[in-house]
Amino acid sequence: MKEEKQLRSRTAYAMQNFAWSMMGTLVKALLAFASQTVFIYTLGSVYLGVNGLFTNILGMLSLAELGIGGAISFSLYKPLAEHDTKKIRQIINFYRSAYRMVAASVTVVGVAIIPFLNVIIKDADGIEHVRLIYSIYLFNTVTSYLLTYKTTLLSADQREYIITNINTVIQVATSVLQITVLLIYKNFIVYLLIGALVQFVGKAVQNYATGRYYPYIREKNNEQLPEADKKIIYTKIKGMMVHKLGDVAINQTDSIITSAFVNIASVGLVSNFTLIINFVNSMISSFFSAAVAGLGNIVATETPEKRRAIYKKYDYLAFMFYGWSAICLYCLLAPFVTIWIGPQMLVDKATIVLLCVNYYFTGLRVPLGNIKSAAGIYEQDWWCPIVQSVINIVVSVVGAIMWGLKGVYVGTLVSSLVPNLVRPYMVYKYVFFTSSKEYCQNYVKRVCLIFLIAVGMELFIQKLPVQNDIIRFIVIFVVAVIMPAAILFFATKNSEEFAYVKTMLQKAAAKIKSKVFAK
Repeated sequence: MKEEKQLRSRTAYAMQNFAWSMMGTLVKALLAFASQTVFIYTLGSVYLGVNGLFTNILGMLSLAELGIGGAISFSLYKPLAEHDTKKIRQIINFYRSAYRMVAASVTVVGVAIIPFLNVIIKDADGIEHVRLIYSIYLFNTVTSYLLTYKTTLLSADQREYIITNINTVIQVATSVLQITVLLIYKNFIVYLLIGALVQFVGKAVQNYATGRYYPYIREKNNEQLPEADKKIIYTKIKGMMVHKLGDVAINQTDSIITSAFVNIASVGLVSNFTLIINFVNSMISSFFSAAVAGLGNIVATETPEKRRAIYKKYDYLAFMFYGWSAICLYCLLAPFVTIWIGPQMLVDKATIVLLCVNYYFTGLRVPLGNIKSAAGIYEQDWWCPIVQSVINIVVSVVGAIMWGLKGVYVGTLVSSLVPNLVRPYMVYKYVFFTSSKEYCQNYVKRVCLIFLIAVGMELFIQKLPVQNDIIRFIVIFVVAVIMPAAILFFATKNSEEFAYVKTMLQKAAAKIKSKVFAK
């Protein structure tokens, strides 16, 4: 009975987080599309590239965070489960001090970069007030470390939906005000200042809301975390630091390399495609992210066999969602961008293929990364992100010189395969205490299946006789949504994982039906 109650509690929290996250993602995505459309038509692709570039530069500076947030989140799972308010206060105090040091480090390094902006941006001379623009981005990043550290407590306590709701409101306000400014003034600096002001207020609200839910952390105290606990956190930070390096090398260097070796306008063109990809990814990852704290609870309370059994269902869902969505993106990205902002904003087909393949491989390792984080496994594969970083930078730079834009993403794809090969071994060894052979076999089968479906869809698109852009998009959309889903359904309908998911959906439907008829 107790185990069943725990499962219901974890599921309820996860579904609540997912529902609010989904709604928030939809709202923010619609506003992002509206804002980017107005941005393109008022300021052009160059400033769009600048926006993407500086976002990634400041993302690189987040390396100074050293994985502290993840280590702190892991450290909070147990005291939250045990309602140990004293230990929670101690951890939050430690977190505050650590993030103040991070903010100071980011400020110093960020200011030191300013004299070198002309080197990073290949055609910087054509951009006015580039140093002021960069400084506004830097301000946003620094204030995040000073004001939002407490929100980790909400995430660790499976209350991510509170952060989501606040972020949604702030994003709505930011987008509406920024769109208005663009339409009236067509001024990039005013656009950024409005965004910075509203975001600052939003961070302060998040900080206040956390204090309302956990009033004991608002009490003035100087409680210090015991040295033994600090050592555990430091160990986790050391392991996460190199993982943070890998994430930065993969996610934050593409725009910088493109700007330095291709041109800043190409950064803007790619951002139109990544906006769509990130929207789809946000919709799907919101489901998987909602379960992270629940996974932490599972790791802390369940046997290795039970962990593995639950994980297999989790991983199956990732394969289905990310596989299906990757095929849809591959088929629909170019037709959608053509209708949305015109064919002049397209990138070459090879770049689109690389973006979609990288999205798929990244999605496949989401479950592995989530349970790995929940279990606090960081130091065992410390070398992996270093290898990943070196491969990405070297191959991307060489690729950019040889092949231009698509060469950058060849490096991204090649390097991202490293954790896909290493993480299964680590998770199965240190979380499930068994071999990853079965996982690897399923992985190869699933990749081959998605590849074959994608090839079939490409042949269909090539032979499609329709020339009108809108009608062509509608036809491709219908086929791309239905056909891959149908094939995946029939290919997996006899599996244990499918049966589990089917049962869960039936229970959910029955519950909804009973509530409707009860009214």
